Amino acid sequence: MKPKQRRTVRKKWTAAQLRKLPSEKRDAILQAAAAVAEKIYRTNPALTDFEAFGEDDLYGESTAAPER
Repeated sequence: MKPKQRRTVRKKWTAAQLRKLPSEKRDAILQAAAAVAEKIYRTNPALTDFEAFGEDDLYGESTAAPER
């Protein structure tokens, strides 16, 4: 990552600020941030070693399920 890209990633951007940028610059910022996040998620198992749903979070029957 280039030094200018690192400065851009370190800045705390708000959604409103990102929306005001030209799409090329916004995409570059988001791509650089995603690269940083990927490295963190790949090297920190505490961020990914969990169950998304507990045993009681999902129900076997749903009210939205079609009747048979």
